Amino acid sequence: MKHLLILICLILSGPAAGTSVPPKPLAEMVEEADCIVAATVKQVSMVNARGRPVADRNARTGPGLKNQIRFHLEVEDVLRSKGAALPSRIVVPLWTMWHYELGAITNAAQGSTGIFLLKCGSFEPVYPAGFQRPLSEREEIERLMGATAVEVPVSGSDRNAGENPSPSVGRRPAR
Repeated sequence: MKHLLILICLILSGPAAGTSVPPKPLAEMVEEADCIVAATVKQVSMVNARGRPVADRNARTGPGLKNQIRFHLEVEDVLRSKGAALPSRIVVPLWTMWHYELGAITNAAQGSTGIFLLKCGSFEPVYPAGFQRPLSEREEIERLMGATAVEVPVSGSDRNAGENPSPSVGRRPAR
């Protein structure tokens, strides 16, 4: 009987543990990132499984749910772009397994600035955790990149307010 109770407790404790990923060293994330930008989170939004906007601030993400939270970034500086030039606004889809509530993440992230380590093209985070770094880590990130970042002026274009544009729309040269 005691063994059965232990087994039941172990089975039930799995979902209670929540979603977590092991931390990844900054050096590895910088090496794997195709795009590294200094940016401000101008808007936080959520879409459902069909890509339709979700406005309910109590809506959630996490295992078994089909919603996805997205950061709408205004790019201030491009530190690295292994590919085409980047638009001045990009949309970063967050990992859907995080247990987030739209209102809480909006309050926490909207207006924040940082350095974002991303995959070019999809603009997905290079790793689910720790992809948004404080601006104070810029020198360390540049050192890890092995090159000095070049400041890229912001074009001020609002063409990417909803989605990432096609490669021919709203591009500016990355230096």
